[in-house]
Amino acid sequence: MAKILIIDDEPFLREMLNDILNLAGYDVITAVNGKDGLNKIFSESPDIVLLDCSMPEMDGYEVLTQLRKEPKFMNLPVIMLTAISGESEEIKGFSLGLDDYITKPFKSAVLLARVRTILERKKLSVDANPLTSLAGNAAIKAEAEKRLQLGKQFALLYIDISNFKSYNDKYGFQRGDDVIKFTADCLLSAIKTDCNEEDFVGHIGGDDFVMITSTKKAETFARKFIDKFDAGITGFYDENDKRNGYIMSVDRQFNKINFPIMTVSVAIISTETSNLTHFADISKRAAELKAVAKRNEKSSYVFERRK
Repeated sequence: MAKILIIDDEPFLREMLNDILNLAGYDVITAVNGKDGLNKIFSESPDIVLLDCSMPEMDGYEVLTQLRKEPKFMNLPVIMLTAISGESEEIKGFSLGLDDYITKPFKSAVLLARVRTILERKKLSVDANPLTSLAGNAAIKAEAEKRLQLGKQFALLYIDISNFKSYNDKYGFQRGDDVIKFTADCLLSAIKTDCNEEDFVGHIGGDDFVMITSTKKAETFARKFIDKFDAGITGFYDENDKRNGYIMSVDRQFNKINFPIMTVSVAIISTETSNLTHFADISKRAAELKAVAKRNEKSSYVFERRK
């Protein structure tokens, strides 16, 4: 059952939309203004948003602008509800990343058809990781291939957590999942202050992540991410292990070993300094470079300089 968020300052319209969507079997939540709507997007993670165009203080366009600055919600479908019909308004909305317009008054059958179509398209186009809600493998590959085909210069950051398996083995999958979500939050936080349409964050799976950005911002983002991760990771350990600086666990051969506190390794591949034409080339180079970064006992990043 898809979750739909209605953001509208008119009580009558909110109730009407709520009734239509509930009868169609959707899980509906509502927000009374733009600020409330943004808060509920973060707290509720809806599958689609129905957004009123004209609201006091923060109108629909401002809500959409703020929403698209967040990598986690860059692909969240949004339908704008508007009483204003005009080419300039539609162009403005679509330029901000709007998915569709519905002009008031509207027929419930048309509304439901558009919601259903967009949700079906979302299922096909976005393979979000269920744990972090970040784009998955197919979306990561498509994003990189698209930029390569368009000849855009970019940097890809391949992120891996060292000593994660030993942590997972000792503390369990639930606490391991908390570390994965924390890592995703660190990545999103690292780019939040300087995020635009060229920035992309994906979750390959397990403890492997990807960030795509411009070459000039890559090292800055890597440093910010590492600082945030290192500042918070010890909070996931019990006091005794935190004090020791390691945990006792077993390796793949079942030998008892002391594993240090988790760190992160970041491999940075740039199309400006490397001759890359396919995503497979990037993946191979990133894996090789990640192995180099993991030789460092502390969190670190390595930037490939070769052609």
